[in-house]
Amino acid sequence: MKREERDRAGLLLAACLLTFANALSGAFTYDDKAAVRDNLLIRAPESAGQLFRTSYFGWPRGVGVNYRPILMLSYAAQWWIHGGRVEAYHAVNVLLHAAVTLAFWLLLRRLRLGDAAAFGAALLFAVHPVHVEAVASIVGRGETLTALFVLGYLLLGLSAARGNRQALSVAGALVCYALGCLTKESAVVAPALAFLVLLAAPEAEARLSARIRFAFSRGLWLYAGSAAVLVGVLYLRRSVLGAAVSGGGSGIYELENPLAPLPALARAWNAALILARYAGRIVFPLELTADESAWSLPLATGRSPAALAGIGLLALAAILSLARFSRKIPVAFGLLFFGLAFLPASNLLFPIGTLFAERLAYLPSAGLCLVLGAALAAGAETFPQWTARRRAALAALALVFAARAAVRNTVWRSDQALFENSIRTSPSSAKAWYNDALIAVDRGDARRGLDHARRATEIYANYWDAFAVKGHAERDLNLLAESEASYEKSVELNDAYENGWYGLGITREARGDTAGAEEAFASGLGEVETSFPLAYHLARIRTALGAASAGEDWVRAVGLSPGAISARLGYAGWLLARGREADARRQWREALRRDPANLEALKGLADSNARLHFGLGERLARAKIARLSVS
Repeated sequence: MKREERDRAGLLLAACLLTFANALSGAFTYDDKAAVRDNLLIRAPESAGQLFRTSYFGWPRGVGVNYRPILMLSYAAQWWIHGGRVEAYHAVNVLLHAAVTLAFWLLLRRLRLGDAAAFGAALLFAVHPVHVEAVASIVGRGETLTALFVLGYLLLGLSAARGNRQALSVAGALVCYALGCLTKESAVVAPALAFLVLLAAPEAEARLSARIRFAFSRGLWLYAGSAAVLVGVLYLRRSVLGAAVSGGGSGIYELENPLAPLPALARAWNAALILARYAGRIVFPLELTADESAWSLPLATGRSPAALAGIGLLALAAILSLARFSRKIPVAFGLLFFGLAFLPASNLLFPIGTLFAERLAYLPSAGLCLVLGAALAAGAETFPQWTARRRAALAALALVFAARAAVRNTVWRSDQALFENSIRTSPSSAKAWYNDALIAVDRGDARRGLDHARRATEIYANYWDAFAVKGHAERDLNLLAESEASYEKSVELNDAYENGWYGLGITREARGDTAGAEEAFASGLGEVETSFPLAYHLARIRTALGAASAGEDWVRAVGLSPGAISARLGYAGWLLARGREADARRQWREALRRDPANLEALKGLADSNARLHFGLGERLARAKIARLSVS
């Protein structure tokens, strides 16, 4: 690499690091907690194989829609090295973004689309504020890591088409494709992008028909191998999820994507408008938000002028871009790259679980960054041809983008900052109000939680999660009748909603309705048979009621979560009350074996269980617990 090229690479790297430096101080936010902070599967190397047998977020077979073992393995590898140090996860995300930026620049240079346009595009990509969600959010790594694998696939595919160690290059590309598809589903589009890259290759003749023949013939082995890899990935997904595409029990929540229940044509019309909205947000990233779920974006009717215009503009852009390929115009490549890269997540061909999310624009935005870079280069092929005025314009735009990104990074420093910002930027989103209500209740601000949960249910009347949070806030405010009604509405809307049944049981118990609490826990467990919280509280309530089945209930609770100390101690207390001290001692010792560092805490918990479940006096409870402690 020449010195000038090293300098430009260093400048791109510095732009990435400086723009996202203040993202390193962020906490685990939103889905980061379930995927990384609280995920037991990533804690030990011996659990690594389980990551390949489990759906994303650990949902059971037949329920999950996503299978991302390589992404989860990246989190696991870090946990094995440094544990839960959140800044280390953020640092890797920023470095991945820098690697993607350099790979994108390298691809444009190898396509010889003009050094000026290539550098301008890569610089804008490095600092673009629409990338904040993908870089500052730890789970955004799904986008950056997938993009790196896809760009690696394209670079190796281009090398193979040029005859450079063809077999090795094809093999490397296929490895990248497999890793990409096992990182995030959007990588499936890589072969189509490879066809586009070969269509733009400088070796091809000028005529479009000749370019198509070149792209097909030179990439034939790559396409065939990619098809074989995809079949293998689909087989893996079927074995884990229960279906090649998604689990049979999986559905798309209307709240997350209101396009999902629409007829195909109406969905496609709206998707075209949303794709145009993505383009606008990339070119003019003024208003950014982390939430665009129902009903923040208006839906157009199938015959609305706006929807028809959106479809027409997309078709026109595709036709004109293909027509300009004969002139080797970077703008044509950039527009087609944007459209193709977005295809899996666009809702045009099929509905996905998300209506609109800025993280989804991560790789597709590279195409529009190339359009902007080419416009600023104004036909200059080399740097000496690039006028000072044009370079100054690029520098100014890059600084504006970088400043906007740096400010936006602060939104992802905590859940509270994120959700408060979502309410300000997307006030018509039910999910934005719900998220803020949830953390308000968690931090003890029940009044704010109640107001915001109520607002969420006003926007989306079928929002069972929001009714449950509303019930929680009402219980904290001692509005027990209102709380019970909210929880009943929650489980009416979704009879398999674990939190709704749990909250209903706890609220009824707080009202003194022990029989009603038992009915709620039992009904919930009948709908969600694997729920440990419902099983534990059912055993606890039936013990208090003196039910004959309480022993079986404790056995079920322990079986559902063998590592749950509270269940073992509860069962031990039940056994003690019946004079079965040997059996109780076995449960106590197993609890101690599983948590040997917390003997005093275990004694306190066991003491508390004895008094709570059986009304024992403090002296008698301590005497019984003391006997359990004797080895």
